[in-house]
Amino acid sequence: MSDLPRGWATATVAEITLPVFKNDRKNDPDKPVWYVDISSIDNQAQAISTPQRLNLGEAPSRARQIIQTGDVLFSLVRPYLRKIAPVTPKYDGEVASTGFAVLRPANGIDAEYLFFKVISRDFVGALTEDQYGVSYPAVNEEQVTSRPVEVPPLNEQRRIVGKIEILFAELDKGEESLKAARARAGLYRQSLLKHAFEGHLTADWRAANADKLENSETLLARIQKERDSRYKQALDDWQTDLAKWRDAGEHGKKSAKPKRPGSPSIIDKREVSLLPNLPEDWVWVRLASCFWLSPKNGIYKPAEDYGSGVQIVRIDDFYDGRLTKREGFKRLRISDREAQDFCVSEGQILVNRVNSIEYLGKSALVKGLKQQTVFESNIMRCHPLVDRILANWLVSYLASRDGRNRICKNAKHAVNQASINQTDVGETLVPLCSPAEQAEIVSRLEAKLSILDALEAQIDAQLARSKALRQSILKQAFAGKLVAQDPNDEPASELLNRIKAEKAAAPKPKRKKRVKA
Repeated sequence: MSDLPRGWATATVAEITLPVFKNDRKNDPDKPVWYVDISSIDNQAQAISTPQRLNLGEAPSRARQIIQTGDVLFSLVRPYLRKIAPVTPKYDGEVASTGFAVLRPANGIDAEYLFFKVISRDFVGALTEDQYGVSYPAVNEEQVTSRPVEVPPLNEQRRIVGKIEILFAELDKGEESLKAARARAGLYRQSLLKHAFEGHLTADWRAANADKLENSETLLARIQKERDSRYKQALDDWQTDLAKWRDAGEHGKKSAKPKRPGSPSIIDKREVSLLPNLPEDWVWVRLASCFWLSPKNGIYKPAEDYGSGVQIVRIDDFYDGRLTKREGFKRLRISDREAQDFCVSEGQILVNRVNSIEYLGKSALVKGLKQQTVFESNIMRCHPLVDRILANWLVSYLASRDGRNRICKNAKHAVNQASINQTDVGETLVPLCSPAEQAEIVSRLEAKLSILDALEAQIDAQLARSKALRQSILKQAFAGKLVAQDPNDEPASELLNRIKAEKAAAPKPKRKKRVKA
């Protein structure tokens, strides 16, 4: 910070902010308030978006901080999530959680200048490095308020804010266009999937290839025969492993007997009447009919076991039917037996069984992994019949809106998350057609969706560049390179002296005295 322009100075956040008063819930328990907690912050818009309306006496014990227009709320929990927002006039006098550092700019510090500073990569990054705790990483308020801030003269602060707003507004327009294009791509993706799984995508192919179609009775009989064959092979392999274990003196863990998947429940006429009409010789089946082993939930390990070891697929590593990370999976230290029990293999399907309802039930086909990889406890591993086309078919259907709705139909809801179990997954209804038509649909979908994937990747790359450009603008701003300096501006050193004197003369927040028992 020694390279700052003439007239600038440095200070800590504490030196340029004012103390915040706490409320006394007992004095006015029936007072209705807006309560802003960490979940109320939209970290994309950097705004308060979903506060709770409740009486003060009903509010959580953390609802203590009285906020006012111009304050900046900085979440102390997981600072890298950037749950940071300014307080607008709508929430003047309302209440915020003690999970925030409430930064109230002193007289002479522009509120928007302070806000832009604390959302900068340098500021947030430094605090992310300082966070403590593993399962609940956080920083304390003193760590936030002790961070240094570049302080220009007040008039220059305002010029900087004005320039940032102009540049950010231009970026906003570009990002709005990109997000709109991505939304259209998402709608097209869903329209294409719906078209495919209602039989419309291959209507022309069916008309020209009637000799390749298989009636539903033959299709279901073949699937059942393959399920039985695959399970018998798994049982034979287990018996071979068991014999080797006994010959070795029964050392190590005994292999678990493969569990035969239960028989799916019969689809009654009432269910069929509520389903979309399918082409002739297509049929609705339970998803479990396409599995030859029962699904298995993933491995749970405490946070301290992460960092090295084998690759692990986590719930944020897949979407739209495919793994989104090829490199960069997190790693987990586990035993050889655990690696064997929870290893994923080519052609298996992973289903997200615990998450927010928005992402619950998303799935991915395992393919292209070059290293041993396991899967975490919030994921379920399914074994589709050994048929690459069928596995692709199932995953593509589950990626459709109808598929996701059906797999989540009986989800159990809890606070901030929902879950599905193996029965929910197995009972999910999926449309099925003859293998030849499956292959044709999968081929057409892959061709069209690959183009869509490339388009979405380009949009995401442009959005990432826009985000990086915002940070570049902020970096220039706080280095004094965004606007010209005015030698007639009052130096920041005098501004800081005045803030110090005003803070010393101001009344301090009263602390409630503790009464000894």
